[in-house]
Amino acid sequence: MLKEKQKHFEDNCQVPIEERLIGDGWDASFCRTYNIQEYRRHGEAGSVDLDAVSAERERCQKILLQFAPRDWWNFNVTALFPFAPPDRGLATKQMSGKKKEKFRISVGLACNADGSEKFEPIYIGKSRRPCCFKKQSPKQLGIYYRNNKKAWITTALFEE
Repeated sequence: MLKEKQKHFEDNCQVPIEERLIGDGWDASFCRTYNIQEYRRHGEAGSVDLDAVSAERERCQKILLQFAPRDWWNFNVTALFPFAPPDRGLATKQMSGKKKEKFRISVGLACNADGSEKFEPIYIGKSRRPCCFKKQSPKQLGIYYRNNKKAWITTALFEE
């Protein structure tokens, strides 16, 4: 971000090329001089019982040894928050965060352990016919799209 601003100011102020800052060392000293640090704006602290994780990992490994890797399937769901503000940034002091944007698109991804089979991603949104589809169906766009009230993967969608 600082380097983009540097280029913007140098271009707008018509700084001659031979007088422009080069290299990567200036930004660290600049931040140190002006006490600029990266702060997390909002978030939740969490902890995990590492012993429980280790025990569960061993239990799962014993079960998986009964099957070939091509038969080990993993399905993960992740969420995209395209309009969410960043949760961290550069500042001279701690700043309060902004209200989180609730718009989300869930994406489900599945493949087997050896990578020989992969399913097409499933996209789940809130809108029945999103404006970005421009009067085309998801099938015409070549994607697998479903919708529900909260844009979450549900049992019915998973079984589909």
